[in-house]
Amino acid sequence: MKIKIVGCGLSGITTAILLKEKGHDVRIFEQRSHIGGNCYDSYLNNTLIHNYGPHLFHTNDDEVFHFLSRYTEWFPFYNRPLGNTNLGIISLPYSKKTIKELGRELTQEEIINIIFKGYSEKQWGVPFDQIPASITNRIPKTKDCDNPSWYEGEKYQCLPKQGYTAMMQNMLQDIPVELGCKPDEWLYYKADLAVYTGRIDEYYKFTYGKLPYRTLDFVHRTSRDRQINPIINQNKSSVLFTRSYDHGYFSEKHERSEEHTSELQSRFGISYAVF
Repeated sequence: MKIKIVGCGLSGITTAILLKEKGHDVRIFEQRSHIGGNCYDSYLNNTLIHNYGPHLFHTNDDEVFHFLSRYTEWFPFYNRPLGNTNLGIISLPYSKKTIKELGRELTQEEIINIIFKGYSEKQWGVPFDQIPASITNRIPKTKDCDNPSWYEGEKYQCLPKQGYTAMMQNMLQDIPVELGCKPDEWLYYKADLAVYTGRIDEYYKFTYGKLPYRTLDFVHRTSRDRQINPIINQNKSSVLFTRSYDHGYFSEKHERSEEHTSELQSRFGISYAVF
């Protein structure tokens, strides 16, 4: 069977592999100039950066992990961000470590107001009480943990050793991809079946209008200094951006002692954060 796949993100690529392994003739059409969708990464000043913000791999699914392991090696990465809050810089997610840093335990209302409210309102662009419960209920239950990751309890927490783009290039071996396509270009390619992974409102030619997708602006800057942590969330409403990242952490494993982290925190604070 001849099959066209619209979209060269992880969904489109995985679909192409599974269909090709069943003997089908597949071809991918992608509007962007690169593969990988929002997981695309590339090099800037010899540093691998996640162009659309960090994508941290985590799953409990053995099948998913072993499938992707056909195309990449991994290195462990546990997401333990810091939060720039009205109480100072604290460890996230909220845990015994945070309580020790603050010298007291926060109430549930304080946790929401100090850690989640301002950050979530910036992230989603609406007041906190209008954010769906499916999102606000994601608050990790980690208060009784000593030093948890954001995805505490997930079996696999790691990043591709050579990056996501290299992994997806390996996945696309012998699968033809058309990049930089016009929105309707795939329609004119004759095939027995189409698999569409793009915007659903675009698929219907915006007959019912455009869906209000939430978008973010990413600003990449270079610095000779290192950020004190891979990710620093800006939990204060007064800070207009949501997070700062140091992409240098996302391509190799960094071991830092508590003493070294404290030294950097007192020396540099948040002022040199890399976007």
